[in-house]
Order: sequence, then C-alpha cells, then structure tokens
Amino acid sequence: MTPQDSIALITTMFAAFCQPDTSAAKLARFFTPDYIQHVDGKQLDLTAFLDHFRALQAVLRRLNITIEHVVSDGTTAATVHIAEAEKRDGTRSRIKVVAVYVLRDGRIALVDELTRVLDGAAGDADLGSLGTTTTAAA
Repeated sequence: MTPQDSIALITTMFAAFCQPDTSAAKLARFFTPDYIQHVDGKQLDLTAFLDHFRALQAVLRRLNITIEHVVSDGTTAATVHIAEAEKRDGTRSRIKVVAVYVLRDGRIALVDELTRVLDGAAGDADLGSLGTTTTAAA
C-alpha cells in the first residue's frame, strides 16, 4: 500500500463513519477481522468497535470529522483530527483526537488514540468508547 493509498483508506473510512446510513457491516470492511483499538486506556476489538459505532448512530444527529494533520509511510499512519458531534438532544461537542494506525492487507488493523474534549460536557470524554464493554488496554 502506498502512503497515498493508506491516507485514502483512512479518509474514506471516516467519510463512511460519519454517514448516518452506513451499516456496521459496511464499516467493518475497512478493518481486519482481528482489529484492535486502544482509546483513552480502553481496548476494543472489532465487535466492540462496531457496537460503539451503532451506539454513536443512536445518540448523534450529526458527526463531522476534519483531519488537521495526516502522515503515512504506507504501513502506518497518524492523524490529528477534530470530531464535531451534535447529539439528538441538540448538545454539541468538539473532540480532538490524536491517532496512530497500523495497516495490513489494505485495511486498518490497529488504532491507538487519545482524545480530549475541546468543547462540550465533561461526559463527552467517553464518546470515544460509547456503547462498549471494554477492557483495560495493555
């Protein structure tokens, strides 16, 4: 995978992630079956990540992700991005995310990320793992 291909994979995945009509099955195609995500000290496997995605769809009216910085060598990538969310109750959040990706066979195998709420309620810090039963990250 070229660096440009890996960046396109990540941006295309985010575009699908933000669409309210994207199914979990469609989103899963961007990830390896053994996908792992570390988010703020929690670990999600692919099933937990897809549960998280469905929980966000239930809670959010709108989600937009803007990538501020992205670098890739083709097998790993890193982004700094801003997630802007509007919940169904009208409240809004802006969350800064710093993430590192490991890519394999044209898909995302691992994401290790840290998030910080820029604007929104204190409880919005859990939006990165909403709807999941997680384990502590190693």
